[in-house]
Amino acid sequence: MKKYLTALVVLGVFVLLSGAGLTKERVKLPPNTPKSQIIHMNPAEVDASLLPLDPIEHLNTTGLPPENFDLGSWYLEVKGKSVGKELRLSYEELQKLPMVKKKVLLICPGFFADYAEWEGVPLREILKLAEVKAYRKILFVGLDNYRAQFSWEELEGEKVDLLFLALRVNGETLPKEHGFPVRLVAEDFYGGRWVKWIREIVVE
Repeated sequence: MKKYLTALVVLGVFVLLSGAGLTKERVKLPPNTPKSQIIHMNPAEVDASLLPLDPIEHLNTTGLPPENFDLGSWYLEVKGKSVGKELRLSYEELQKLPMVKKKVLLICPGFFADYAEWEGVPLREILKLAEVKAYRKILFVGLDNYRAQFSWEELEGEKVDLLFLALRVNGETLPKEHGFPVRLVAEDFYGGRWVKWIREIVVE
């Protein structure tokens, strides 16, 4: 009986250790990792902390900034079935909210990769202000009508902190070609979901 119990304990430990190994460790990228390699990687599987930051003038651009943009009449609208309190936040109001600052790797698979320090308002803060208790999906819409959607499963628990609304990059106000006044930073997600020139967040 004693041998049987010992065998069970050993088996249990083996199972636990095997399960722990299922969590894939991030690959730490050396500072000199070529961009030609990085563009084929998954941002959720790498640790880019050793990479040098790319200067703003070297950051890649996609899309066209909206013409005749008027910051005075712009606001960020937060609405949807799961919103308890609809919001219309001006640029000045956004600037007064709590901020985070993170160095985040953006990968547009097969095309380019940028590593920069972004600063902005956590999505969690926006959801709190909008009195969101539960949701199934969140849609971000840009002034150019480009959009990206995230499911609850993708943002479950602490993962919601992977998303924030950037107002600054590398210590400077976000340039218009990079999404001014607000762009989404979606850490661990491919760059195609980093919506620029955000005008609307729909929570359902």
